Amino acid sequence: MTSLAVPIQMRFADIDSYGHVNNVTQLQYLEDARVRLSATRAQGIEGVPDGVSFGDLSGTRLKVVGRQEVEYLAQLHYRLDPVTVEVWVSHIGATSYVLNYRLCDHTQEESGNDPTVYAIGQSTTVQIGRESGRPERLNEQQRAFLEHYSGDPVTFGRRPAGD
Repeated sequence: MTSLAVPIQMRFADIDSYGHVNNVTQLQYLEDARVRLSATRAQGIEGVPDGVSFGDLSGTRLKVVGRQEVEYLAQLHYRLDPVTVEVWVSHIGATSYVLNYRLCDHTQEESGNDPTVYAIGQSTTVQIGRESGRPERLNEQQRAFLEHYSGDPVTFGRRPAGD
C-alpha cells in the first residue's frame, strides 16, 4: 500500500470543553490530508507527467464529498508534536473514488511501540462539472494518479449489527 502521510500541527483552539480534540476538528484534519493529496506533485507515476498534481489533472472540475464516515478509537489530547493523517485510495469508480484515513501518532514507533490510532475514516469524493453540477468521468491520468496511492479499505469495527 502506498499512502501519503500528512503531519498535522494541532492548535490549542482544537480542544473542546471535554479536554480533547473535538470530533469536527478531527474531520478537518482528514480534510487537510485530502487537500494535500490533491495538491501532491506526481513523481515517477506511470502515465502521469512529473510535477503535476491531481488538482491539475482535474482542471475546472470540482471534487466534492458525497459521503464520509469516521470511527473514533481513542481520545486525542492537545500536544506540541504533530499528529499524522495517512490517506490512501481503496476504490476508483467511473466518477468517484474512496479515500481512507488513519489519524495516528507515529512518535511511539521510535521506542518500538505501535502507533496510537485515534480515528479511522473513509470519504467518497465525486468529480462534478463546475457548470453542469453533474458527475463527470475521471480521465486516465487521474486514475493512474489515484492508483499510485491505492490500498485496502479501512475496517470499521464499531458498526451496529446488520450493517
